[in-house]
Amino acid sequence: MANTKNLFDPSVRTLSHINLLAEAPPEKIAELEASCEWLEFEADEIVVNLKDESTNAFFVVKGKLRAMDFLTEDEEVALAELVEGYSFGELSAIDLKVRSARVTAIEPTLLASVSSKDFRKLLFDCPGVAMHLLKTFAGFIRTLNTRITALSIMSPHQRIYHELLRISEPNTGGDGSWIIQHVPHHSEIATWVGAEKQTVAEAIGGLARDGIIERKHGSLHIKDRARLQRLASQ
Repeated sequence: MANTKNLFDPSVRTLSHINLLAEAPPEKIAELEASCEWLEFEADEIVVNLKDESTNAFFVVKGKLRAMDFLTEDEEVALAELVEGYSFGELSAIDLKVRSARVTAIEPTLLASVSSKDFRKLLFDCPGVAMHLLKTFAGFIRTLNTRITALSIMSPHQRIYHELLRISEPNTGGDGSWIIQHVPHHSEIATWVGAEKQTVAEAIGGLARDGIIERKHGSLHIKDRARLQRLASQ
């Protein structure tokens, strides 16, 4: 079982840095630490699957995961990346219904698993935690609304251009360009935008041929951001 792998030192088994628990009193955090189950997962292991009937909530203590949904049996869409300090599984813990996404570890990951009973008690006992969760849900809804609109009215190439713009940042070299330091694999971009891997390759290749982007030392430089923005909006 995942929690017998000993990938992490026991000293890191703390919930003190979990975002959702920022408003919880120390004694409540200590209570959760004593009652939760500590689970370890290696990269590519599935933590929960779509339609699973499990109802525990999870806190990400170490590592990174990805939440996925499926447009078809073979076409998947990334919903979110979950990093240290995040939580997930709250919906099933609250309404006791089946899982709405598949969550897979991207790298070695340590989770704290809390039963639905204990999680709901946490929300009743700590109004600040409940309000934080509501704000988190509101942020997810706003983000997903934007992505749904993109999927429904934009072409695959437009969605790819928007994703490149989203993950880019100003180049600190001061030449006015924008840069993507760690370029995701084409398959990763495809899952985020709901496109085929080959379509991503074609779109990025076309931008490179037109001089809009350029690969340098493993990074991607956006040389003409204004033109990329126009392409994304056309």
